[in-house]
Amino acid sequence: MGRMRSPNFPALSLEESINSAKVIWDKNRKAPIAREAAAKDLGYSGLTGRSMQVLGALNQFGLVAITSKGLTRVTELAEEIFIGFPEDVKRKAVTEAGRTPNLFREIYEKFDGHIPGENAIRSFLFQRGFTNEGVEKALKTFSSTNRYVEMYGVSESYGDVGDSDSISGPEEIIQGKPVMDNVAPQQQERVQTQQSLDALFWNKGLLDFNLSSSGLVVTGKTNSAKELKAFAAKLQTLADLLPEDGGEETGH
Repeated sequence: MGRMRSPNFPALSLEESINSAKVIWDKNRKAPIAREAAAKDLGYSGLTGRSMQVLGALNQFGLVAITSKGLTRVTELAEEIFIGFPEDVKRKAVTEAGRTPNLFREIYEKFDGHIPGENAIRSFLFQRGFTNEGVEKALKTFSSTNRYVEMYGVSESYGDVGDSDSISGPEEIIQGKPVMDNVAPQQQERVQTQQSLDALFWNKGLLDFNLSSSGLVVTGKTNSAKELKAFAAKLQTLADLLPEDGGEETGH
């Protein structure tokens, strides 16, 4: 009897896939190239098992496509994430990419567009024939992707995530190098850290939070269970950015 295999799902999260697709786009734009060339652009020796998984994830998210001649090219959807304008174009493209993998779309359809708890998703994945190991891997990828979509995309359940003036778009996150022409080299690391934290500002209805180098500030009120759950999910993703004891770091 052959080894059990879980149904197909992306080997990378959406954020990781966007970053990889950006590398290919930077080198080739939308020119069709051999899959082996795309793998080498990503730092692999060629078409290895891992590089095929990575390219497969990019394809499942709709960031690359296979041409009629078997070549690989970056899609218009990916290009909208990289350089789309106005900001709404990027956010909608991020959301579309996050909903594109067949398995993820099945989860959204199963639960009427809402994101259930992890136990409910696990149960669904087991019913789909996933192994124990496959369930945990798929759940991790799905959860990471959903958090990214909620942060930088347009949530179908909760509406737009912030305004274009209050949250950095995918282009800044992908490039990872904010423009700092007038900043001294010794201050660039501090500026990059601050800008990364400032990008995590989220505004939804009457509930707000602002995470900066000085800490997390939460304001507002709500009487909506849906809004509160969405807000709590955002806070959970930020927990790792704060010190465990809440105090200042001491020098060594």
